[in-house]
Amino acid sequence: MQSFYDSLYLYIVNAMRHLLLLALLGWATVVLAGETYAVIISGGRSKMYNHERYWNDCAFVYRTLRQDYQLPKDRITLLMGDGDNPANDMLLDGATGFASSLVDLDDDGQPDLTLAATRRNLDDTFRGLAARLTASDRLFLFITNHGERDSEGHVHLWLWGSEQLTPQELASMVGLCRPATMCILLGQCYAGAFAAPLQGEGRIVIAACGVQQMSWSCKDRPYDEFVYHWTCAIARHDEQGRPIDADTDGDGCVSMQEAFDYACQHDRRPETPSLTALPASLAGSWSLGRVETETGISLPSIPTNQPVYDLQGRRYD
Repeated sequence: MQSFYDSLYLYIVNAMRHLLLLALLGWATVVLAGETYAVIISGGRSKMYNHERYWNDCAFVYRTLRQDYQLPKDRITLLMGDGDNPANDMLLDGATGFASSLVDLDDDGQPDLTLAATRRNLDDTFRGLAARLTASDRLFLFITNHGERDSEGHVHLWLWGSEQLTPQELASMVGLCRPATMCILLGQCYAGAFAAPLQGEGRIVIAACGVQQMSWSCKDRPYDEFVYHWTCAIARHDEQGRPIDADTDGDGCVSMQEAFDYACQHDRRPETPSLTALPASLAGSWSLGRVETETGISLPSIPTNQPVYDLQGRRYD
């Protein structure tokens, strides 16, 4: 009889261990199956400074997230210029006039852009994400447009309506969110000055230029130099759909380290990009996933004979 109870005891113990293992595996699956969210910001300052190429930068990234990585619209927040206001808010490339930013960024006939890039909207966005994100989710933050350095060496990011946002203020907003991991791409002038306050455990911070450097536009197309090549890398094609191969380890995914390396190798302007990650290995393992389409997006051909302007509105011939 004793052997029966011993056997029963061992059976119950093993069953409990098995159930505990299944529970742990289920928990791990939930943690690893977190969702990806994205925020795209382009302040613009005013229509005199809000160059069309900033819209191109944002649209290229947005289309990549939507069409190449199949990220649902409800997980991407766009804050650009004056939002969906029909008034003119953008200086056309070639300084040929002004236009209102298109609100359909992925050509599906539906509006994507509604929010103006104001301090209040940024604060509301990050507070909303703080309530929505879980500890298994991850966040991708993309910023382009104007950064400025004053005579005392203080830097800020221009938002719509000439509002200003300091690196510390941006870090405080972002700090409201507690996802598992985060990747932040900074494309504005003096981006390096924004990088340090944003660094932290589980974060990758990429800056297009140094603390005291300006970031630059492309000479041959209406995009910004570093972020253009970086987006080509993660999209695995350029803005016209021509293939780009930045997957150096051949695993089918483009990590943030691979995208950064590709952009640095192809950057033709006098800027010094940087990447920091905690832990350092995170940059090599963090990617948006596998590209879901073979040929990528299809955008109109960009005429290369159009004049191009830098962040200060200076023309390059």
